[in-house]
Amino acid sequence: MKIIENRERSIQKKFRVNEKENERIKLMMKKTGITNFSVFARRACCNKEIFTLDFSEYKNIISEISATKSELKRIGNNINQIAKHLNENKNNQTESLMSDYQNQLESLEEKIQKVVHYISEG
Repeated sequence: MKIIENRERSIQKKFRVNEKENERIKLMMKKTGITNFSVFARRACCNKEIFTLDFSEYKNIISEISATKSELKRIGNNINQIAKHLNENKNNQTESLMSDYQNQLESLEEKIQKVVHYISEG
């Protein structure tokens, strides 16, 4: 390779891609209107901030949310069984009790959704 004196960029970087990645690069170059791969690669690599997310501190919270969702499903099944029993006995309190249970479940679900949204949004 011929070395050109006084070149602004004297360090060469190389990398390999598979066919799918190559097609994606070509598509992105076409969309941006950049025809020179070196220019495209420099802009793609140097003009964007790279960051990492560490979700390790949220693992316990996510685990608790998952367990709570499972528990909510079990509670819902229990409520359905209670409703069936009350309806079979023609108890006049069935509608009132079911409404109260349903309101409590919806409130709990809303709180869980808020926590999940808060975690996912950061």
